Amino acid sequence: MASLLDGYFSLGGKANKVNPQAAETEEGVVDELLPELRLDMDDDELILLSRDWKAKWEKENGDLTKAQNENEQYWLGKQFDGTPEAQLKRPLMDNAIFQAVETFLPIATRQNPDPVIEGPSEAQPYADALRKMVSFQVDRLRVKLKLKKTLRFWSTYFVGVMKVGWDLGEDDITCQVLRPQVLILDNDAAIDESGHYLGEYIGEYRKETAENLIKRFPKSKVFITQYVKDKLGTEVRYIEWWTDTFSFWTLESHVLGKVKNPHWNYESTEPTVDEMGQVTEKQVPGRNHFRMPKKPYIFLSVFNLGLHPYDDANLIKQNLSMQDLVNKRLRQIDRNADNTNGTLKISGDAFSQEQAADVADAFRKGRPIWVPTGSVDASVKFDSAGALPNFLYQSLVDYRSELANVFGTRGSTPSGIASEETVRGKIISREQDSSRIGGMITEYLEQFCDNLYNWFVQLMYVYYDEPHTAVVLGAERAREMVQISASEIGRYRFTVSVKEGSMIPKDPLTKRNEAIDLWTAGALDPITLFDRLEFSNPRESAKQLFIWKTAPQMLFPDLMPQQQMTAPQPRPGAPAGGAEISGDVQPEQPAPALSQVPIQ
Repeated sequence: MASLLDGYFSLGGKANKVNPQAAETEEGVVDELLPELRLDMDDDELILLSRDWKAKWEKENGDLTKAQNENEQYWLGKQFDGTPEAQLKRPLMDNAIFQAVETFLPIATRQNPDPVIEGPSEAQPYADALRKMVSFQVDRLRVKLKLKKTLRFWSTYFVGVMKVGWDLGEDDITCQVLRPQVLILDNDAAIDESGHYLGEYIGEYRKETAENLIKRFPKSKVFITQYVKDKLGTEVRYIEWWTDTFSFWTLESHVLGKVKNPHWNYESTEPTVDEMGQVTEKQVPGRNHFRMPKKPYIFLSVFNLGLHPYDDANLIKQNLSMQDLVNKRLRQIDRNADNTNGTLKISGDAFSQEQAADVADAFRKGRPIWVPTGSVDASVKFDSAGALPNFLYQSLVDYRSELANVFGTRGSTPSGIASEETVRGKIISREQDSSRIGGMITEYLEQFCDNLYNWFVQLMYVYYDEPHTAVVLGAERAREMVQISASEIGRYRFTVSVKEGSMIPKDPLTKRNEAIDLWTAGALDPITLFDRLEFSNPRESAKQLFIWKTAPQMLFPDLMPQQQMTAPQPRPGAPAGGAEISGDVQPEQPAPALSQVPIQ
C-alpha cells in the first residue's frame, strides 16, 4: 500500500515535470536535483538553497522577460524605436491591440462566478451559509475587478497569478493580484488543466519599510537596523519563499524568519482521561478543507504546452506582426494623403537648400513664392498626383479585423458590426464573439475561481476561530445576515466549485428579450420577470402590478375621498344597490374586516 500511495502522490512531483533544456525522450539524468527543503534546515542551508533557486530562474527566463516587456510596450502604445529621438517624433499609430484587449476583458468578466457548495444532508444549512459567506467575500474583495486585472496580466505577461492570505488588520480573508515579474518560479514546473502550479517552490519579491520589517521579524532587528544604517524609514526589498509545507524569508545572506505553512490546521494533542482515571495525551487531527497544505498562489494559464510555468503564447504576442502591418499601412496612407494634391519640385539653380525649405513651407501655407532670378516655371514645378488605390484603405480594414478576430472581439465594436444592416444581425455577430471568448477563456476563468473559492473555505477553517458575520442579498434581493465559525463548518467536509457556465458572457439585451418572450407566453411569473429585467425590488414591483390589475384605486389613496364624494348616494331606506327593504326583512350585515376575523 505504501508504494501505491507513493506512486500516486508522485504525480505532482518532479518526476512528471518536463525539463525544456533536455529532450523529452532522453534517458538518464535529466536535471541535477536541488536539495530537498526540510523544516530542520539551518539558516545557512536555506540561504544556499534560495540562491540556487534564484540563479536558476534568472538564467533561464531571459526570453520570457524580453517578451513580457515587448507586449507591455505594445499595449501602452509605444510601438516604435524606444530611443528618445524616436519618442519625440511620436510616429502615427493605430493601437488596435489596446482596443482588442480592453474590449475583450469586460466581455470575459461580465458575469460574476457563482459559488456552488454541497455537503452532507445534515450539513445543508451550513453549506448554504458557507455559499453566502463566499459570495460576500467575492463582493468585499472586489473579485470581479481582480479577475479583470488577472486576465490583463495573463494577456500581457503570459500568466496571471493571485495570492490569497489573511489580513491581520481587517481580521479577514484577503487576495491580491501579483505582477508575474515579482515571482521566482520553478523552471521545471508546469500548470495543469486544473490551474494547479506543479512546482517545488515559489519566491516572491516583496517590499516594506525597515520599521515594519522589524515588527514582522523582531529576532532580526539587529541585522535589519545595521542593514539600513539606522534609517528605519528605508524601503527594503526582500524575498518570501514558499513550498507546500514551509515558508521562509531572506534578505541577501540573512534568513529573516521561517515557519511551517500557516494556512493549515496541524495535528494537536489534548488531555484525556481513560477508564482507570489516568490522564493521557490524545492526538487530534487538524480540520482542514484541503487534503494537504498548498502554496497560497493561484495561476491562470491557457495556451500552455506543459513546458513552462507560464504560457508558450498569448493573444498580444500572436498579434504583434499584425499590429505592425496596421501601423505601416496607416503611415503609408498618411504620407500619400499629404501628397494628394501633388509634389512640389524646386530647382537648385534658383534656391539654396535653406531657401528651398522656406519655399516648401510657403507653398503648404498658401503664401506667394518669390523667385530671385530666372523663370518661375523653371524654378518651381508642381506635379499633380493621382488618387490613392482603394486596396490601401481596404487592407488597413482587413488587418484590424483580423487582429480583432484573434481576440474574438470583431462583433463587439461599432466598426466590426458596421456592415450588418439589421439589429438581429448585429446581435448575432456579438453573440458569436461571446461564444468564442466563452470557449477560449471563460472555462479557465471558472476553474481559476474554483481554486480561489476553495482557498476561501480553507482560510475559514483555519482563521475563523471566532464567528464572522456578513450581510448578503438573499432571495429576491432581500438583505440577510449569515454567520460562520470554524467550529461549525469544521465538522463536515464540503465540495466547493463554480456553477458551470456562470461566467459565460450573456448579452443583457438578449436576457431581457428572453424574459419578455417568456412573460408573453405565460411561462414566467412577474417576480422572476422583474428580477431578470434588473428591477431594484422585484417583489415590490410585482405587488404593485397585482394591485393595478385588481384594485387600481388603491395605488392612489389621495384620490379616494374625491371618488366617494362624486359617487351617487342611495336614498334613505334603500340598500346600496337601490332595492327597497320590506318591514320584516333586516338588511344584510356587512362582512367583518380581515383583522376582525378570529383566528382558529
